[in-house]
Amino acid sequence: MTAIIHCLRVWRHYLLGSKFVILTDNVATSYFQTQKKLSLKQARWQDFLAEFDYVLEYKPGKTNVVADALSRKTELASISQVTSALANRIKQGLQHEPLARNIIALVEEGKTRRFWLTDGLLYTKGNRLYIPRWDNLRKELTNECHDSLWASHPGMRRTLALLKSAYYWPGMQDSIEGYVRTCLVCQQDKVVQQQPAGLLQPLPVPERPWESVSMDFITYLPKSEGSGSIIVIVDRFSKYATFIPASTDCTAEETKLFFRNIIKL
Repeated sequence: MTAIIHCLRVWRHYLLGSKFVILTDNVATSYFQTQKKLSLKQARWQDFLAEFDYVLEYKPGKTNVVADALSRKTELASISQVTSALANRIKQGLQHEPLARNIIALVEEGKTRRFWLTDGLLYTKGNRLYIPRWDNLRKELTNECHDSLWASHPGMRRTLALLKSAYYWPGMQDSIEGYVRTCLVCQQDKVVQQQPAGLLQPLPVPERPWESVSMDFITYLPKSEGSGSIIVIVDRFSKYATFIPASTDCTAEETKLFFRNIIKL
């Protein structure tokens, strides 16, 4: 019933004023119009459905073959089917990638259960095929599951889900995220799904020196007399800066002692 309500909301401007039939393979849903006891959510649904002129009819799922065929994409099933040309390229890549050779050696020695070999191809948990870093194989598969006509730029999460269902390689999520983020079509055509950041909230302007100060660290410096970082304290009114040497692993207590040296200023 939730799916029916969702579809009616999406196609409301097409269905208002027209008489139509809703076919469902759920018997309970077909009796929704005659149901006597309704929950609060169902009552809201009934109020929404009153706008439409429709009939709910039950149709068993086994007879609904046309809709079932339309709802399944043959391209999605072909993802898990590796062609002979692709399999040969993967086998060749397994011999060139050092990491893959190490994993194959562990498999042959029986030291790992996470991977196994089948017809010269390396598989892992979920019966996923290992794709070596060789000959742009990973990029081509990502392109197939993201840029192709049947995929239609589904975004990072869906692209990752499509690839993870049949393939595996280390750092898979990071590489797919980087690919999707640099996709020109996605950058041009997809809007940002975030709330507006709103107006900036600047800090109040200080009225006298040392009324308000900021503090930051400069780290990962070459050590000098046991100090590997610098505490930078700036007076926001006069922009006067004080630089204090500190250790690389300076704690909050040590920082507090250094900060007391600023009080005399």
